[in-house]
Amino acid sequence: MKKLATLIICFSLVTSAFANFEKEEAKSTESAVLTTKISGKVIDKITGETLAGVKIRLNNSDNSVYTDFDGNFELTNLKPGKTEIIATYISYKETTEIIDISLGNTNTIEVKIENIIE
Repeated sequence: MKKLATLIICFSLVTSAFANFEKEEAKSTESAVLTTKISGKVIDKITGETLAGVKIRLNNSDNSVYTDFDGNFELTNLKPGKTEIIATYISYKETTEIIDISLGNTNTIEVKIENIIE
């Protein structure tokens, strides 16, 4: 009788663990479907040169990245809707761009920032 009770308890635990795993997997898949990314390039407004090391961040968020050597950046795991992207760089004016992030489309932006030293 003890073996049967132990078997039933083990079966219950395994079934419960599997059900929780399925729920977590469904949440993970759902959040992946509901997020998207933005990619872009930062260039000097006057010269058109790409700028490396520009900080790109979302307003009211800790989500930020720096541009690579070719001025490219990518922000991931973003929720759809309107948001502000802020570009900051030494000796350049802080620049804010409002963009509408949409699912199923390529969210690409070109940010032009202006040098304050002439």
